[in-house]
Amino acid sequence: MYFKIVGFIKRDYLIESRYKLNFILSFVSSILPVLSFFFVAKLVEGTGTDSLDKYGGDYFSFALIGISFTRFFQLAVDTFSGNIKRAQMAGCLEAILSSQTDSKTVVLLSSIYSFVAAGVQLLLMFAVGVLFLGFDFSNTNVLALVFSLLLSFIAFISLGIFSAAGTVIFKQGEPVGWLFGAISALLGGAMFPISVMPEWLQFLSKIFPITYALDVIRLAILKGYSMPMMWEQLSILGMMSCVLFPLSLRTFHWAVEQGKRDGTLMSY
Repeated sequence: MYFKIVGFIKRDYLIESRYKLNFILSFVSSILPVLSFFFVAKLVEGTGTDSLDKYGGDYFSFALIGISFTRFFQLAVDTFSGNIKRAQMAGCLEAILSSQTDSKTVVLLSSIYSFVAAGVQLLLMFAVGVLFLGFDFSNTNVLALVFSLLLSFIAFISLGIFSAAGTVIFKQGEPVGWLFGAISALLGGAMFPISVMPEWLQFLSKIFPITYALDVIRLAILKGYSMPMMWEQLSILGMMSCVLFPLSLRTFHWAVEQGKRDGTLMSY
């Protein structure tokens, strides 16, 4: 397994590093939203909104966590289907999924490099926030943050695998990535507290993992909440992860087997 992991990372790094300008711009583009929301925070500073009190009252800190982790989670959803799409267009998907390595293992290992790169971008965004824009980690409960990130990671990996299965089945217009990108980031409170939305939208937001993920991450970083203090949100996020992960793997396996039977794995 070790050699397979190294092989997948090396392959993806060699592919990405060939396009040097895109490689550099992907990191530069991660900084621009940080600067944008820093100046938006200056605009709303002193407005006295009660909706931010739960998170310490500072809009920039609230928004930085929202946009950086939403960007990271978006990649968790998109990277699996993106890898499947590239393999389809290269004409090698059927060969990859018909190899001795199990199809579920292939889809997981093929995304390791993307997560490493996204993690570096995430750290870069916070580094800019801390070094130049006054973001403060001093209240962070590290244990609660790590546990929150682990549960969130599992939930969004699961959505990403569903997205990959949708790409195998639908080819174009797979719905999971669209649903996350177009709806859940809005309803999950990436850029504003969900408490400012109408009650029916607040109710709807509770079906999306990102709502709970951003909430516990913000509380762990900005307010130093411990795991018992966030037990309700963590329990819901944990249940979502426990249900979604095995279900997503079974769905992807079913989609691959269906594609093999129909002879549609190579089409895109």
